[in-house]
Amino acid sequence: MDPQEVSDEAEVVISGTYDFSSKPIDSEFIFQGYTFAVENVYKGEATKQIIAGIDMYDVGWAEGFQNEGGEFLLFLEKSDSATFLTPVGGPNGMVQVLNGIINNENEEIATYYADFLKTSHKNPSSGNNVALIDKENSDIFNPLYICVIALFAIAVLILLYRFARKGRR
Repeated sequence: MDPQEVSDEAEVVISGTYDFSSKPIDSEFIFQGYTFAVENVYKGEATKQIIAGIDMYDVGWAEGFQNEGGEFLLFLEKSDSATFLTPVGGPNGMVQVLNGIINNENEEIATYYADFLKTSHKNPSSGNNVALIDKENSDIFNPLYICVIALFAIAVLILLYRFARKGRR
């Protein structure tokens, strides 16, 4: 993906590191959520610690990169298949930064993200987020919940009907 497109699609842009010692949170897709220590917030809102997605097949190289002193500039978006934000376009939304320098062989991409790092940013807000998406309100529309509510309503109606018939006798 074009870096400008990645930036435009991102709802939250942060820099920092994953905590791969934390227990991952699974999703309905290939992403897992890990605790992410936020250093800077470039776009959107984030606390000092969030759950950020990473492709489960990228965990190995990402952990190795961080062990060498690397960190990530993450361009995150909401996903229907996860309760946490995930990188835009998968690895496109995970920019490697080593000692303040963009780690990318493509000079045009490296220049774009190096310039992005120079843009204004803010510190993360206090507190911890388990996830950046308010799934509590959206889960009520889960098909399973709708079926359970419908069955409960039918059961109540049947009971009311039976009580009403007994009252007529």
